[in-house]
Amino acid sequence: MDDQEKLIQLFEQASLSLLQMIRSSVGLTQRRYLRVLQEVLTITASMQEGATSLLLKIIEKSYKEGSDETINELTIKGFENIQATFSTGIDRRAVQQIVDDAFYTILEATDFMAEDVKQRLESIVQAANSASLIEGQSRREVTKRAIAEASETGITGIIAKNGARIPVEKYLTGTIQYYQRKAHVDGAINRMVQNNLDLIYVNSVGITCSVCAQYQGRVYSLSGRDERFPPLLEKPPYHAHCVHSAYPWIERYEDQEEIERMLVESNRPFEDNRAERNIKRYNELQREKSKKNDTRKQWIRYKSRMPDLPDLKTFASHKARNTKKYQEWMADYREIGNILID
Repeated sequence: MDDQEKLIQLFEQASLSLLQMIRSSVGLTQRRYLRVLQEVLTITASMQEGATSLLLKIIEKSYKEGSDETINELTIKGFENIQATFSTGIDRRAVQQIVDDAFYTILEATDFMAEDVKQRLESIVQAANSASLIEGQSRREVTKRAIAEASETGITGIIAKNGARIPVEKYLTGTIQYYQRKAHVDGAINRMVQNNLDLIYVNSVGITCSVCAQYQGRVYSLSGRDERFPPLLEKPPYHAHCVHSAYPWIERYEDQEEIERMLVESNRPFEDNRAERNIKRYNELQREKSKKNDTRKQWIRYKSRMPDLPDLKTFASHKARNTKKYQEWMADYREIGNILID
């Protein structure tokens, strides 16, 4: 397991622990409520501490990989007198800035997690206190149903602009990948600057989104002084999960035909120019990702009512094959739900 997987697992385990705390909150008194909130803060503080050292190792590794790839590229092209050593002050500041930005994202996510748990616990207490107003239902019955409803979705890592609550594991997976890619690109660019190289190529990916399509496959001028090419105002990554990178483009090593092609490609309008077939394939891949996310959400809902349910990978495998075991899980989920409501 690499450091990135360890970091995501840290938050996955914390999320599951918080959900388990919510599920065990039957008979939640005011004293117990305050104690649970303190436990939540302890868990989030532990995550922040564990994330600090992992983040530094992840970013440093990605930065060095970007730098090394650039040196290898220059070596392959036959570039003379390559400066391959790190400029300690510049590189340390570059790495630390990315680590700081990434850690701020983690702090923000843990704040959302703590607030989310607090709101869920408050909803359970509110439901229990109003039980006497619901004819024919005991306080315990109402509380059990409220707990089931409060623990059916993953703990929030961020609230999107449209109001959607993004589970912390999903949010941080994209966020960490973004900062990894950023470190990789910055490592490459700083090594180009060190070698007095101004022209940079952003690679082209056939199946990509409408945003990346505008920027990919072009040569840019880092300084903005080479007016034949656009200045690098927006560098990869362009969003979470972006796979684009940057490489040195050395004109004297390119033939005339390639130079002329890049002049045309680099100065095309900044707009989505994807072929229809690539747009169609991209949308298909997005739907496949959406199905996987739906399975994860379903697993969390089922886990809230059936704690003995196996891990997500096993659950997804049974679901994909529509096995007898999966059919039994669906039946059990509905039956337990009816018991909570009855």
